[in-house]
This record gives sequence, C-alpha cells and structure tokens, in this order.
Amino acid sequence: MSQELDQIRRPFREWARTMQRQAPFYTRIARHVLDRDDVLSVLFACPVPEQRTPVLLFAAVHDLLLEHPDLPLAQWYPSIAPDPRDDDPGRAFVETVVAHRTHLERTVATRSTQTNEVGRCALFLPVLARLADEVGPLALLDIGASAGLVLNFDRYSYDYDGRVVHPVDGPSAVRVSCRTDGTVPVPRAMPPIVDRLGLDQHPVDVANPLAARWLRACVWPDQLDRLDRLDGAIAIAQHQPVEVRRGDAVDDLASAVDDLDGHPVVMNSWVLNYLTARRRSDYVEALDQIGADRGLSWVFAESPQVTPDLPHPNADHPESTHLNLVRWRDGVRAAEFLAECHPHGVSATWRHDG
Repeated sequence: MSQELDQIRRPFREWARTMQRQAPFYTRIARHVLDRDDVLSVLFACPVPEQRTPVLLFAAVHDLLLEHPDLPLAQWYPSIAPDPRDDDPGRAFVETVVAHRTHLERTVATRSTQTNEVGRCALFLPVLARLADEVGPLALLDIGASAGLVLNFDRYSYDYDGRVVHPVDGPSAVRVSCRTDGTVPVPRAMPPIVDRLGLDQHPVDVANPLAARWLRACVWPDQLDRLDRLDGAIAIAQHQPVEVRRGDAVDDLASAVDDLDGHPVVMNSWVLNYLTARRRSDYVEALDQIGADRGLSWVFAESPQVTPDLPHPNADHPESTHLNLVRWRDGVRAAEFLAECHPHGVSATWRHDG
C-alpha cells in the first residue's frame, strides 16, 4: 500500500514543483494534498494505474462542484463563483474529498480524463493543410477523441499573431489563438476533409448533459478562456456531430483506418502518456503495419519525456510538447519534427527552416 501511494504521490509532487505558471490554482491544491494519504488514496478506485493522476482527482472534484455549486469549496472556483475567494483552497479541498469520498471514488472508477482541448487544433491546422497540398483530400482519425471536438477543427477560427484563418462559411464562434515563433506554415484556407472518425475507449456524447459537464470538469477552473472555448465547441458538435467509435487505440486502429475514405491521417495529442510503454510500442508497430501497405500520415503532439517510445526526431527540451509528422510512403517511414509547443496549443515555436 505504501509503495502504491508513493506512486500516486510522485506526479502530485512533480505538479507542485513545475506547474505554478501553467496552473496556479491546482498547484496550491497539489502542495496541500501531498501528505494526505486519505485524499490520494481515492485514486486507488481508478482501475487503470496509468490514469491515477492529479488531473483525474482534480476533475472528479470539479465535477462534484459543478453538480453541487452550493458546496463550500465552490467559493474558490472561478468556473463556478462569480467572485471567487483568493486565499488558499487546500484545506477546503481536503475536507470536500473526505466528506464525499464514496462519490469521488465512483467517479474516478468510471471516468477518464478527457480534456478535448480544442486549442491544440491550432497545432494541427498547418500540418493538415500541408498534407492536403501533398496528397489531396484528407480522412482524419483522432485517437482518444473523447467527444470528437478536435475533429471539428475546420469549423473554428484561428489567429496566429494576427494571421487569421476562418472556416469556409465564415468566422466561427470558436476562436483559437496561438502565439508563434519560427516559420509557421499558416494556410490561407481550410484543407479539404472528406472523412473524419474518432476512436476512444469511452466516447463522450455531448448531447448528454452529464457527459458535457464532465468535459467542463476536466478543464482547469481558473482557465476561463478554455471553458468558453469548450462551450462553443460543444455547441458546434451538438449541431454538427462527428462519429466517435468505442475502441482501443491499438487493437481497433487498423479497422478504423480501413473504414476511412481518402488519405488517412492519424492524430493524437497528450493521449499516449496514458498507455503503458508496451502499448505505445504496439501502437507504433500497428501504424507501421498499416503504412507498409498504403500511404499513411500520423500527426502527434506528445512529450518525449513521458512518451520516449514514440519516434521523436528531436531530442531537445524533451519535457515540452513536440509536434511531429510521420509519413509512410511506398512502405517507407520518415519522421519529421515540426514544432515545440505549449501542451494546450497556446504557443508554438516552429522549425526555422520551414
């Protein structure tokens, strides 16, 4: 038990040490719960050890508060309270977890973190436009698609330091901004998409209010711009739904690609860190097997530090998110590093040589 708790405690300690700038609200809580075994042990209810992470516990509590905004802890959450308290929420967080332990254990036992961060679409758009120029209309397969919001990327507007790209039918209610450095291949128009499909072990139906609430719970409560963007993306998905199929990233990959019409492009972002090292290797092997018989492209935004099993062409700054493009042409695999990014697509430093 002590060893298992230490395994859970380790990412909380790392969060407390490194996430102050990105997530100040949750960093205060992470520091407070480091020595609270009665809080950390809630994650034992999660059946998948790789998913016993701070974000899952934080999301479970956030979901509880969205359901019960009258709970005292909600007074600290900017996503709920119109005038949130700014003192330390740590003690109230612990008290809430202890008081609602059974409810939270049920949540972490049946849910997985599904941020569906559409800000990452700003990373994918230039790559997909470039691929469309190379091979023609694209067929997208998003791995770990959750509600499929990323698959609607061409229905959002983008701003790359003043260079704006809109959907074909005009400006979108969802606007994604990305600060850039380097040679960013910002397209003039959206690339043609002829097919799109998501694959997820637990697809999210945004027509279900409880499922949509869980997506909101997975967003950090002090990042209101992300919440607004998510709400807009959910509204678009409710009117223009995409198919998200229940399935395994490895076992069901080939059949999903076979069902696509057009040049298949597999995408994933901050998903493969939830797989074991063995399954990540199996994932790459499955892609190799598909690419041996047909043209295939793979765009992924993952951290080399936590996914060392992937073909990362660049070893610099492994702790950050790297955007990579892997092509299979005539059975030959070639990997290309494109950019170093913020994990949510807020910024990207692209290769300076194009």
